[in-house]
Amino acid sequence: MKAKNKLIGFETRAASTGEASAKWLLAMFRLRMEMGLNQGKFAAVIGLSKDAVASWETGRNEISESSALRMSARLGRNIFDGTTAPVTVAELVKPRVREFERSLRRRLGV
Repeated sequence: MKAKNKLIGFETRAASTGEASAKWLLAMFRLRMEMGLNQGKFAAVIGLSKDAVASWETGRNEISESSALRMSARLGRNIFDGTTAPVTVAELVKPRVREFERSLRRRLGV
């Protein structure tokens, strides 16, 4: 029950951030709760600082795209699309590579 109440309050805070950041934030928080980890232990698992995790969860900072991708890769779970489904690094990177290739072709006029 305590975790559910935390999630409800957290959803309200996340709604005040940008749409993508809110999706990543909720996915990260749900996953952290599922794993039963505090902010410090979760930060160690994803290779970031406890301060970074705390600043996202309190709304001081928004999660960047690169941080969402890094978390997804480290955890093998898709935080980036908000599902927390199992994912490989190749699956995460493939759409971004295609997007980069299209952008490069446009710039080069190819």
